[in-house]
Amino acid sequence: MFIQFALILAILTIIFFIGEYTRKKGFDNLKISRNIDKDRVLPGEEFRLTTTIENNKRLPISFLMLSEKMPGDIEFVSDSNKFKEGADLWHLSKYTISWHERKRRICKLKCNKRGAYILRDINVTVGDLFGRSAETVAVEDFLEILVYPRLINMNNVEFANTNLQGNNYVKRWIHQDPLYIKGIREYNVEDRMKDIHWKSSLKMNRLMVKEYDFTSDRDLTIIVNGQCGEPYWGTIQPTLIENGITVAASLASKAIKEGVPSGMWTNCQLVGMKTKIINEISPDINALRKIMELSARMSYSITIKFSDYLKSKIKDLNPNSTYVIITPYLDEDSVGILSKLKRKGILIKIIDVSLESTVTYISGIEKIDYKGGITV
Repeated sequence: MFIQFALILAILTIIFFIGEYTRKKGFDNLKISRNIDKDRVLPGEEFRLTTTIENNKRLPISFLMLSEKMPGDIEFVSDSNKFKEGADLWHLSKYTISWHERKRRICKLKCNKRGAYILRDINVTVGDLFGRSAETVAVEDFLEILVYPRLINMNNVEFANTNLQGNNYVKRWIHQDPLYIKGIREYNVEDRMKDIHWKSSLKMNRLMVKEYDFTSDRDLTIIVNGQCGEPYWGTIQPTLIENGITVAASLASKAIKEGVPSGMWTNCQLVGMKTKIINEISPDINALRKIMELSARMSYSITIKFSDYLKSKIKDLNPNSTYVIITPYLDEDSVGILSKLKRKGILIKIIDVSLESTVTYISGIEKIDYKGGITV
């Protein structure tokens, strides 16, 4: 009887030590990596996440589980082995891996919301040969995905004002050379009386106006103000900020396609894996990719009050640039600064993205009230 008990005890001891050995050694020479095929995507565009597991030792792993934490706005297109925890989405996958074996898993994902998303955590769980115990280790493997804003067709944008109808308002904002008359066309409500060509009007029996050509000696700088009220750090309205970013990116796209060098500035806090991210893009005819990346990185947090931001940028303003400020709010200090800049000859336009067109009108500065747009 004693011999049988000793034999059973010896077998259990051997099982225990084998289990402990396989569990502890399971992480040796185990390599786990991830990559994505596209790290810049449009809203709703699918991308592939490939996870590679390499067991580079002569010991098999009978049980391996990966728990990957995803931002809640990222969706798995086909894989359903996931669960929600707070604002995060966890994806689980289980494997059995032989010695010196490599396995790959490919998942299709998508995200419908603009932003910069960082995939951070992988929890790797290795179980023993007999399924008695397991150990979990956190593995750092950072990936960044930028989801660009959804562009709208600026030619079909609904504005409360009528002065943005037609396709040439970007060039009109930049520069119009009154010395170069391209031709004659029929009058419409946006035209100035002084541009009427009276001789042609009498001859055609309807009002005709001079049509000017545009020169490209000016560039365009779009300034996105994320401040929605007071205090700047506590009054956050995501819808208004999203509207501003959408209009800004769409306007930049239209201007660059029309041959106008364009750039972008913002006082929104930026999201990314790097500690220092540039929040200003200088006007350039090839700057659209950088502008889209900047637009994707903008968060709802504000780094500085807009009036203070304007004060810090006064020395950088270029008299040969047109500045389009896209904003849901302007305080008295900002209004005063912009009014002084206008008197100094800085060309400024304002696009009001507030819900009730409440941004203060500044004498001599054109203000356009945004009401919505149609996706490209």
